Amino acid sequence: MRTHALFVAVVVLLSGCSHWPGPEHRDVTLAGVESLIQTHCQLPEEDNEALTDLKTAMADQQITLLSMQSRLDKMAQRPVSQVPPPTPAPGCLPAPANYRADSKLVVGATEWVFLSPPGKYLSARVDTGAETSSISATNIVRFERDGKRWVSFDLDTGNADNDIHLEVPLERNVLIRQASFDDVDRRPVVVFDVKLGSLHLPTEFTLADRSRMSYPVLLGRSFLKDMAVVDVSQEFIHPKSKKR
Repeated sequence: MRTHALFVAVVVLLSGCSHWPGPEHRDVTLAGVESLIQTHCQLPEEDNEALTDLKTAMADQQITLLSMQSRLDKMAQRPVSQVPPPTPAPGCLPAPANYRADSKLVVGATEWVFLSPPGKYLSARVDTGAETSSISATNIVRFERDGKRWVSFDLDTGNADNDIHLEVPLERNVLIRQASFDDVDRRPVVVFDVKLGSLHLPTEFTLADRSRMSYPVLLGRSFLKDMAVVDVSQEFIHPKSKKR
């Protein structure tokens, strides 16, 4: 019985193999395979043109790169020349030593100032904490002349033997409250022409006895405003001028 079943199985297998390869397999050749590959793998005509253009552009880029490399090699072989520093334009010249970049005059903590009247140089302390300038004066007397207010006083020059008597128009009076006293001092205000360095302008001064002070003149913010800055580390930056 087993031998009979094995015989039947072998017959079935042999009958199945008798059908391979079929006609469609027996007709496959190398030429047919190549034809099939060309049919399915060939690029469309427009893709071929795009590929050709890309190859041409890459060739042009390669030529440009070679040209640039050649120019760079030539430049590297040239000797390095010393380039002179640029000449500043007239408007960019360095500011003088007594001026800042914004053209403001630099003044020290103390300076010589020329006052007219009396037409003399006096030493002055620069005080940005004071609004109005002041000058040392004694024997102050107010009076009228031709219907106008005047004031006479002895101008303290720092040397009692050289005090100068002056009579000038009275501009106005100001009330000054002393820091250490409760009383109010009524002081006259006069105008002097002041020259300090390149600055020359009329300036108001209050008259007060400054004989106990080291300097007969005090310059306040009204004279310095918008035109000068103070460098407290320096003194007498601007010397007396021979020509006034």
